[in-house]
Amino acid sequence: MYRRMIINDLKKNSLVSAAACIFMAVSAAFIGLTVLLFANLLGSMDNLMKDAKTCDFLQMHSGGLDAEELKAFAASRDDVEDHLIADFLNIENSELFLNGTPLTDSTQDNGFCVQNENFDHMLGMDNEILFPEEGTVYVPVCYRSEYGIEEGQILRVRDVELTIAGFLRDSQMNSMMASSKRFLVSPQDYRKLEAYGTPEYLIEFRIKEGCSINSFATAYADAGLPCNGPTITAPLIRTMNALSDGLMILVILLVSVVILIISLICIRYIVLTGIEKDKKEAGMLKALGLSPRDIRKIYTLKYVLLSFTGGLAGAVAALLLSGPLGRQMRELYGPAQNTAGIVIVALIGILLTEGLILGFVKSYLKKNDRMTAVEAIRDNATDGRNKSDSFMRIFAVTVAAVFLMLVPLNMAGTVSSARFVRYMGIGQSEIRMDVRQCDNIAGVSKDIYEKALADERVDKCVLMQTESCRAVPENGEAVNLLAETGDHSVFPPEYVGGKAPEAAGEIALSSLLARDLSCETGDVIRLERNGQEEEYRVCGIYPDITNGGKTSKICGDPTAAGEDREIMWSILYVTLKEGEDTDAWISDCQSYCREYGNSVKITDIARYVDGTYGQTIKRIRLSALTSVLASCLILFVIVLLFVRLMIWQEKKDIALKKALGVSCVHIRAGYLKRALSHAAAGIAAGIVSGIVPGQMLVGLLLSSLGAAGFRFIIDGKTVFLLVPLITFAVAALGVRTGTREVGRLKIRL
Repeated sequence: MYRRMIINDLKKNSLVSAAACIFMAVSAAFIGLTVLLFANLLGSMDNLMKDAKTCDFLQMHSGGLDAEELKAFAASRDDVEDHLIADFLNIENSELFLNGTPLTDSTQDNGFCVQNENFDHMLGMDNEILFPEEGTVYVPVCYRSEYGIEEGQILRVRDVELTIAGFLRDSQMNSMMASSKRFLVSPQDYRKLEAYGTPEYLIEFRIKEGCSINSFATAYADAGLPCNGPTITAPLIRTMNALSDGLMILVILLVSVVILIISLICIRYIVLTGIEKDKKEAGMLKALGLSPRDIRKIYTLKYVLLSFTGGLAGAVAALLLSGPLGRQMRELYGPAQNTAGIVIVALIGILLTEGLILGFVKSYLKKNDRMTAVEAIRDNATDGRNKSDSFMRIFAVTVAAVFLMLVPLNMAGTVSSARFVRYMGIGQSEIRMDVRQCDNIAGVSKDIYEKALADERVDKCVLMQTESCRAVPENGEAVNLLAETGDHSVFPPEYVGGKAPEAAGEIALSSLLARDLSCETGDVIRLERNGQEEEYRVCGIYPDITNGGKTSKICGDPTAAGEDREIMWSILYVTLKEGEDTDAWISDCQSYCREYGNSVKITDIARYVDGTYGQTIKRIRLSALTSVLASCLILFVIVLLFVRLMIWQEKKDIALKKALGVSCVHIRAGYLKRALSHAAAGIAAGIVSGIVPGQMLVGLLLSSLGAAGFRFIIDGKTVFLLVPLITFAVAALGVRTGTREVGRLKIRL
């Protein structure tokens, strides 16, 4: 009997049943997709780092070094498992051609290496250790799609041509957020290329399990070992690897939660619509002696069936969507090891989602228990307050839909904007010039700085020099940090607290570094620089997602420093006068910097941001598009359902109007006017919620990565024109489709 009644109900209310199934499927799909992508990301990264035997501590160094000194240091440490000194031959990008395309516009430091013996292996696409033959080269896999290269094509450096044998995964430099990329060649070819590049060393250590990497890093710095270059640790490597796709997953997670909330609201009114339409049938069943529990069981079994179907469809959709959304992840990091376990976890997430929905359905069905058989059979229409409530539901769901569209779109627009540099610890400039990997960084950067100041086309220019220091807070453990010295008033970053350093003895800290040091503005820390310890007062805190998010700024004149100062790198920021051609200036600057070889890299800021975060931006845009499509689908179905619910609640009034000669067109126009006025108000409220609470929510997620004080960079056309037009059109389509129910109602008073 139950089966027959359920089948008949599904046939009778096919549209409403399909809508409930769709919401269950969409909720399951997004929750399952979030779990699948997140678990695959963590699993594939762990698998890659395990197969490659990634180092725990990496010190990049340009210049001379004493291998025996490093060996003796490693032997003296109980926490060192293994160490190596890997060669890295840095090649000027203008001399590196991939299938005829120069890497001139690349923001990366590109170079060649040979396979390491003990750890830090370069892996192939099956995570196998690669050993290239003479005359061949393996290219970083991230360049395959960026430059459209294939196996068998030619890589050229001056007169040396190498055949691309395949692509490699580099567990330490896979992400575009890592500033360097390694090409793998044979030892014979490496020797041929040595004349065309600048040698650099990667000093790497594997730390025994359970030992502190920070303690080792402090001991390395205290020993005065080579450090002319950035220091990278395993947690930073993991963060850089995860950040690109991790931001996309954060967007999908946010969308999933909002969709689940919307689905719970929608399914509630789907249930109420069913109860409203089946009032008389329910009353007759009660009159025949069926208990409220038996009647509720019919509905419960129906929604269990819909939940099973929706959950299954959602699981299939999650698997299908994880393909294109996770393609870059699989290419960069390879497959996760425990695929079956990941699928099981995703299924558990889907089951919990469906269980939550069914729990709410059960609570909604209890509404029917309180209705007597006489009340149900009489089928009284609802009062005016409930009619008003129904239109407020359209307002609420429009707010949610606009919010769901705007948050991912605003995040994508913010990350792709040139002004996103303010979350990279720098201010807004046009051109960035990096001076690295030369014996006289201070002298070279000073020379370029003076030439830039003398150029009449330059409006503003500032020189920043970065050195490695040791900070000792008033209370806490000493840590190593990067200190940038210069005039920070020329291109100031955004400060979330305090101000830029303006005098000697003042220091500004990045938000993550301030958190690690447990410092706030006004606190005092001791800084060890060039063997001397000085006190600094924390004057400001700023966001920074570069260099692991742990940097600092000190006021000073970098040109006054001696050339023997231990500088890790220098950066010049330049803004040209209005009307000047940026590309022409960069070209002229590159010509007089050729005498310094490949130690000077010049790029405009927009290209620098795109080169660093281009892959991340593409992932976020893809997830934003998915969110917009899902929002439109949900909004259409919800508005349609709400309008149908209102029509069934007001069927006696509608029947009376039709009996008095009012046309269906006029009745439908009344619903359209009232519904769209609430939708328009919902759009306005949704814009506000997408900008203010949405910004706070995204900022809360990104603050853990160093982007404290996050603010959306608003695209006016998208926020105030495109999204409102799309939302209004979808709402109007939903209302017009839903009001067709008016024509189906028969005149029975």
